Amino acid sequence: MGQQDSSPEADSKSPLSLRLDHFDAYLELQGEFSSARVETDLRDRFSGQRSQRNRDWELQERIGLNLGGAVFDPSVLTFGGDLSFALTQSRFDERIDDFDHTDTDTGHLLLYDLRADLFRGGKVSGTVYGLRQQDRIDRRFQPTLDQRRTGFGTSWVFSDEKFPMELTYDYLDTDRTGNADRSDDEHLLESTLHYGGDWNISKHNDLKLAYEHAETKQDYQGSRYRFDTTRDLFTIEHRLDFGSSYQHELRTLIHWQEESGDLARDFFRAGPQLTLKHSDTLQTMYKYQADRELYQGFDVEMHRGDFQLLHQLYSNLTTTVDFFALTEEVDDSVSTDQYGTAVDWQYNRKNPFGRLYANLALAYDTENSSSDYGRRIVLDEAQTFRDPIDITLRNRNVVVESIIVTGTSNRRVHRLGTDYTIVQLGNVTRLVRIPSGLIADRDTVLIDYEYRTPADGQLDTIRVDLHVEQRFTNGWTPYYRLAYRNQEDDTSTGFPTRADRTDHHRVGARYETKAYNVGAEFEIFDDTVEPYHGYHLDGLLRILQTVDHTLNASSRFSQLFFEGGVDDRDVILLDVELDHRWRLSDRLSTIERVAYRYEDDSVDGITHGVDAQAGLEYVLGDLSGELTFDYDRLSLPDSEEDDYGVFLRVRREFPNVLGLR
Repeated sequence: MGQQDSSPEADSKSPLSLRLDHFDAYLELQGEFSSARVETDLRDRFSGQRSQRNRDWELQERIGLNLGGAVFDPSVLTFGGDLSFALTQSRFDERIDDFDHTDTDTGHLLLYDLRADLFRGGKVSGTVYGLRQQDRIDRRFQPTLDQRRTGFGTSWVFSDEKFPMELTYDYLDTDRTGNADRSDDEHLLESTLHYGGDWNISKHNDLKLAYEHAETKQDYQGSRYRFDTTRDLFTIEHRLDFGSSYQHELRTLIHWQEESGDLARDFFRAGPQLTLKHSDTLQTMYKYQADRELYQGFDVEMHRGDFQLLHQLYSNLTTTVDFFALTEEVDDSVSTDQYGTAVDWQYNRKNPFGRLYANLALAYDTENSSSDYGRRIVLDEAQTFRDPIDITLRNRNVVVESIIVTGTSNRRVHRLGTDYTIVQLGNVTRLVRIPSGLIADRDTVLIDYEYRTPADGQLDTIRVDLHVEQRFTNGWTPYYRLAYRNQEDDTSTGFPTRADRTDHHRVGARYETKAYNVGAEFEIFDDTVEPYHGYHLDGLLRILQTVDHTLNASSRFSQLFFEGGVDDRDVILLDVELDHRWRLSDRLSTIERVAYRYEDDSVDGITHGVDAQAGLEYVLGDLSGELTFDYDRLSLPDSEEDDYGVFLRVRREFPNVLGLR
């Protein structure tokens, strides 16, 4: 008695201890070479760039550690991650016309991805992390980007049945380099502080509170273009269930945002939403929303009310009826009243041949405006680029210099002249995607802009949307889609008409099997701006489908005929892609991808795009290697760009270097 236990078991239970669950090391050699060539047509010689060639070499010798364990006890602190140090050598050559520039550099690079979890499972628990990573971003028909990210953050949670809370902070600094002309190499900095708390007053009564402070900075190498903003956002949400079985709900939402910097947007939004469930098949909803928004010098105040009825007939037919009315004031110079109604039927029924789906939506609204020829503002109008069709903004008489285009997250601001161009046709405004920019085909963007209003006007809008398809059990699915919109504003004064009409018909069929999919569609787009008709063919062929070997081929062919619009032109668009993956053995695997685009525009000319990638991966015990080849070519009517690159990585693992059990 009274003697201290000095056994290993007792030492492992010491209150002060560091435990390593794993401690691995590795050596890595990484090399990268890229070459880019841009040839610009003589018509653009005044831009100061006719011929440009760039070559980049980089070599890294890296030593790294991968570790994980606990301090004191796993319930107190656990940690893990990857840490590496590399010596770097790089060389950069650039030739613009007859001007040559060469630069070499040697240095070091520290990369890490470390994380620690504290008090896991306790009343208060948290996470702390830090990272510095290097990635490669593959882009269709354009050079591969090198991305380096540096960040850190923490997250803390207070677990409580009555008032749980969370507090997080994240900081991320991103550099993207590797573009052929360097003008859109990007630096992006984001930091976000977020607090959230829930007050669970009872099972049917709760209150959510949230606050967020965020800073965003974005700039591009080779230009003065930058975007900086600071945002504070407060959110309050209250929910109350009531009724004999708590079947009804009253929900109130409040949002308050204060921003400073570029494109700052301040707003206050508040409104209750009452849902009454009258039976299992019928419910009604009543909404009111008040908005006050300050943006780009505009002061916009809006009040809106909605009544919605939802009825379910058996399990097949869902009917939704909506009535709304709103008023809007812009700087006390533009006053707008709008009201309307909509009804939507969704039908879904199984039949002897398969299943029938149908949807019919009808809508009508009237907008009355009065002003002293003032301006209104549109925020976050969502549009999708679909080659070879350009985007047409929904409103007429747009103030062109007010247009701002962002990504769907509102964090990336696209640049005029690099990502898109603007075409003004009378009172119609269109956006044209630049193939060499940062907006890809079929990307969705958000657009802010101002437009001029007539002194007095009335705009009546009718919308009809119909979709019918029969999914047969044998794999066939024929369908028909109609999108009709008609706007009339004969009573508007002081401005050319804002009337617009769109009549879009699509009829087609799809056939799906395990081995392949094919589809065909014919469409007629009767429009007041740029009408067209055309047909589309697409297919996917699964040539090989095994665990170790897959080969897929896909294609899309379209031919469009534009008549009676801006240009009388025909466009042929062909996309072909092959995707091959083969695990030759336990040691060796390959991956190959090839994409080709051909576009023949009878007015704008011919475009060719090639994107090819071939990679080889080898694993032998603790030794692994990767070799990747990239080639991109984008040939436009007035320029040509060729890019190719080679990426090599060899890695040797040294597991459990400390001999841990």
